[in-house]
Amino acid sequence: MRRYLPLIATLLVIAVNAAANIVPINGFNTGELSALNPTGFTPAGWVFGIWSLIYLGLIVFGVASIVGSERIRARADGLVNVYLLNALANAAWIFAWHYRQVELSFALMLVILATLSIIFVKLRRQPAPTAREFLAIDGPFSLYFGWITTATLANLGAVFFVRQYYPFSLSMDQWALITVCAATAIYVWMGAVTRDIVYCAVFVWAAFGIAYRPTGITEPVKLAAWAGIAALALCIVWAAFSARRDPRRFSSEPL
Repeated sequence: MRRYLPLIATLLVIAVNAAANIVPINGFNTGELSALNPTGFTPAGWVFGIWSLIYLGLIVFGVASIVGSERIRARADGLVNVYLLNALANAAWIFAWHYRQVELSFALMLVILATLSIIFVKLRRQPAPTAREFLAIDGPFSLYFGWITTATLANLGAVFFVRQYYPFSLSMDQWALITVCAATAIYVWMGAVTRDIVYCAVFVWAAFGIAYRPTGITEPVKLAAWAGIAALALCIVWAAFSARRDPRRFSSEPL
C-alpha cells in the first residue's frame, strides 16, 4: 500500500487545486487573489503554467513509485513520508490562500519549502541517478523545489502587503527590487553548489515573466530581472560543462 501513497497524494492535491479555480473556493480563483495581494515582482500569469509541468512530473513520480524498476522504487521509498507532508501542506495552502489567511499561507509555504529541501538533500545523498531515475524522481523535484523557492519569496511579499509593513520602512517596489536581487543570489549559489540546471532554469522562467509583465512592475525591478536572467544563464552554462566532469551527475549503470 505504501508505494501507492505518492500517486494518491498527488491526485488529491491536483483535485484541490482544480476545485480552487472551478468552484471556486471562497468565490475567488487563485489568480484573482494574486492580483489582490500585489508584490511588485509577481510575474505574468502565463508563468504559473509551470504548475502543469510540476504536477505532470509528480504524477510520473507517483506512477514510478508503483510500477518503476526495483531501483526506482527503492529511490522513491525514502521520500514517501516527507512527500506526504508536502502534499498535505500544499492542499492546506490552497484553503488558507483562498480564505485570505495570508500569514497562515506563508507558514504553510515554509512547510512546503522545508519538505522539498529535505527531499532534495535525501536525493543528493543517494547514488547518482540513471537517466530514467532523473526523469521520474530527481528532475520533477528539482523543478518543484525551484518554483517553490520563488513562490515563498512572493508569498512573503504578499504578507508584507497585507500588513502594510515592509522592513526598514521600504516601499513595496523597493522591497521587490531587493527580493529579485536576493532571489538571483540564491539561485546562483544553489547552481554553484549543486550544479542543478533544472532548479536554476526555473528562476530564468520566472524572471522572464517579471521582465515581460506589462503592468505592476517598475523598470528597476525589470532590469534586475534581466540581470538575474543573464547571471543564471551563465550559471547554467557553467553547470552544464562542469557536470560533464562530475561523476555523480548521472550513473553509468544501464537504464
